[in-house]
Amino acid sequence: MVNVNVNLKVPALEKLLDYAASGIGAVAGPMLASWKARKQAEARLIGARAEADSLTLIADARSEARRLLIEPDSAVSGMLAVGQDGGITQRIEFQEQKRQANIVAVVQDAATELGDKEVPEREPDPDWTARFFDCVQDVSSEDMRALWARILAGEVDSPGRTTLKTLDVLKNMTREDAELFNLVCDYVIQDFVFHPRDAQDIPTFLRPVDVMQLQDADLLHASTALAKAIQFDKEHSAYFVHHNYFLRITSLDNRDISIPAIPLTRSGKEVFLVLGGKFCRKYLQSFSNFLYKEKCGLFYARIVETRPSDGAVNHEEFIPIEPMPRLQDSPES
Repeated sequence: MVNVNVNLKVPALEKLLDYAASGIGAVAGPMLASWKARKQAEARLIGARAEADSLTLIADARSEARRLLIEPDSAVSGMLAVGQDGGITQRIEFQEQKRQANIVAVVQDAATELGDKEVPEREPDPDWTARFFDCVQDVSSEDMRALWARILAGEVDSPGRTTLKTLDVLKNMTREDAELFNLVCDYVIQDFVFHPRDAQDIPTFLRPVDVMQLQDADLLHASTALAKAIQFDKEHSAYFVHHNYFLRITSLDNRDISIPAIPLTRSGKEVFLVLGGKFCRKYLQSFSNFLYKEKCGLFYARIVETRPSDGAVNHEEFIPIEPMPRLQDSPES
């Protein structure tokens, strides 16, 4: 019997090429040429003895990158003429060149994101790669391309992280949707956003119009009457993850409580895993205000390690988060 190593790892860039080849065919190889040329030039620059030689290396790399990015594919050019109308031909060629440039940018950014890490040796899902590259070919916004690059890098690193449905959600997402959700990511606790809609003395971090926008984008749940039930253990505590921190809610009377919250949709959770967020003290102070009225306290501790085997969290000492001494209109990091 032949033993198969299911944990086999391969260089991430090799696997990225597999994904690109699966999605767009033979054009995958040249796509990373400019990125590799640039990285080689940077490495040689460090050891270069003469400034003139260094500048030449960089210029050569940029020239090669520009050629690979701008020159139209010969298989496309010459095949798309419509009658005698050269203007139509030029427009089609320009569109194809622009699409190729968009794909090149996303793959190169994904390569930078992956760097020198190793990833699981698994064959790309052809349905996933076809859907992905069909989506990104018309993405011209630099910010949106960066998001798509992180999605691709995440899929190469952890196959199955982003579903086909989420790719469709991302395809329909506007730049405004992405910017708003990126802000909301700072407020995510586990898989929900604390959102006190009715309490007069607690700041509301999302306007109703913002909530509706993200609900329409299928990133936040669309129900209008949502609450998060908090159940406490024998030590009168409940635990949640907030980015790189562990949150503990303690109850004085061990009475289960309910907090106003909006859950992320499945697509919202998947995009959140890609975007991440940062610790926001004033947001947590506002949360502490609410919990104080429920006879509960809020504590946080930096996560040191999460064991893959059982998910156990090792963390630093818990520190209390006091309620806001004075209410603010909006959170600040």
